[in-house]
Amino acid sequence: MDSFLFVRPTGKPLHTSLGTWVESELMAATTLWRHLYRGVIPVKSDRELSDEDIANHNLVLWGDPSSNAVLARILPQLPLQWDAKTLTVRGINYPAAHHAPILIFPNPLNPARYVVINSGIDFRADGSASNALQTPKFPDWAVIDLREAPGPRWPGRVVTAGFFDEAWK
Repeated sequence: MDSFLFVRPTGKPLHTSLGTWVESELMAATTLWRHLYRGVIPVKSDRELSDEDIANHNLVLWGDPSSNAVLARILPQLPLQWDAKTLTVRGINYPAAHHAPILIFPNPLNPARYVVINSGIDFRADGSASNALQTPKFPDWAVIDLREAPGPRWPGRVVTAGFFDEAWK
């Protein structure tokens, strides 16, 4: 219920499959927003993001630490590790070649705001059938297996998901 800004990647992704998934999810999120809310999501590239943007908006970061410079900058302060080989979430390792995180967390660059990683509206196309279906589907974080194609309800196979505590732990 506050100002947000999509931040699209400009670099090369860690893996082609991840880059393809990110582009597809980014397009799906902006299209769904336009169709449901009749508005255009504000989008900037990671290279265009300004200090003013960080101060004034919650950031929705798309990509991975190789493709999105903002994500690479804040990754050490996020509750995950992510490199070309492994995505580690809550101490569990997933092959980075076909897994992606979705999460919300206080923005390390501005703790008064949030960062969201790789997710827009999380009720997806199924929500178009009825506004009764337009409710959040994800908790604070999730790991998605990209080997299962996105569908009308999920962005791929949800491997695991959960909530942080009141201290974002």
